[in-house]
Amino acid sequence: MRRVLLRGSSVTPVAERLALILTQLLQAGGRVVSKETLAVTVWPNEAVSDGNLVQHVYLLRRLFGETAKNRSHILSVPRTGYRFAVPVEAVESSLNETFTTDAASLGAIVSSAQFEPFRTYCQGSYFLEQRTAPAIRRAAMFFESSLRASRDYVPSLIGLARAHQYLGTYWHLPPSVAFPPALEAVERALAIDPASAVAHAVRSGLLCFWKWDWAGARRELTLAISLNPGSTFVRTNAAWVHVCAGRLERALLEAQLALTLEPSSLSLQLLVARVLLHSGKKTEAIALMANILETSPAFYIARRYRAQAYLLDAQPEKAIGDLELLPQEPSEDPSFRLPMLGRAYADAGERRRAVEVFDALRGLAQTEYVVGWNLAIVAAGLRRYADALSYLETACEQHEATLPFLKSLPWFEAICGDARFKQIVQRVEAGSTHQES
Repeated sequence: MRRVLLRGSSVTPVAERLALILTQLLQAGGRVVSKETLAVTVWPNEAVSDGNLVQHVYLLRRLFGETAKNRSHILSVPRTGYRFAVPVEAVESSLNETFTTDAASLGAIVSSAQFEPFRTYCQGSYFLEQRTAPAIRRAAMFFESSLRASRDYVPSLIGLARAHQYLGTYWHLPPSVAFPPALEAVERALAIDPASAVAHAVRSGLLCFWKWDWAGARRELTLAISLNPGSTFVRTNAAWVHVCAGRLERALLEAQLALTLEPSSLSLQLLVARVLLHSGKKTEAIALMANILETSPAFYIARRYRAQAYLLDAQPEKAIGDLELLPQEPSEDPSFRLPMLGRAYADAGERRRAVEVFDALRGLAQTEYVVGWNLAIVAAGLRRYADALSYLETACEQHEATLPFLKSLPWFEAICGDARFKQIVQRVEAGSTHQES
């Protein structure tokens, strides 16, 4: 209850989430505690990646002085979870503190009719964190299954809203298809629980990336922060809203704050790196992404965004090196790897290969959704500036979620002085006012 470890006269404070993990392991009496149980106990209202949990267990092991070759306290059980290997005895302290579970609410869920929607919500949260197109769609299916068991289950409503939002913001579906069901789900969640900080943060993101309603996005964001200032999800959304609004110093502050709340998170380290890139600090962004990849070479999303950073830093050959190491997934390729590869070939002077990629993307656009933003990036690299402007105009008409990045990511420096380009920027800045008129 005091969250400290005592050894002789030494006292070691334990961070809240590490203490929650340790409590679960101790109370299991040597039995295995599943990763899912730890995730929903420590992060009850947020999706959490397996890597995040691994990082927290690593930090907990360090408190016990364990190394990779000497793990006598916390043992890993492959593909299952963890167990505490040292016998534990519960005794009353001098303060008469009782050894009570930190997961009382979890126990209530397990013993009630809410267990089935909760179980499928956990499965959906796992897939949602992976952020690939197949995983996001699978997450949505689990959230829908949860809602069939309990129509008003708020966590699954929020999860469903996030899944649809990601399908739009990661360019897997047109905004007109992805965002309306996202807004419907989050509105239902807020009607049931108006004090949900995460739901307000999701609505803030939709107002920002879909509606371009900057005032509305800020109002929702302010409310979300007031309801839960310690939520990394809320702070992450705050960083992106500030990026879109051009308040880059504030965006970086929010990203750094999120990281201080969860310093073991590679995703939040990447968030800081991406905000640095939007702020024009390319060298710092690349260095931070390199550190992330040294820590976890399998964290391929960092490699994806490092390739983007290399391109914006006029290092196309290095970008090609990273892009060639990315997994080739048909549902993912049109949204990132192929357009970045086409632009990299163009910037490296390999025009023939760039044209091949560009033609392949245009061919895919006949049967699949390919965002105008990506086609414009490759067209600009090939100096087909009229085509680039046409693609951006189409993107503007469709309210693509990338358009708020026009001023912070310098893909289109060669045409930024063009009257058509300036008009697109003005329409994005006008946002919902222009849309309503």
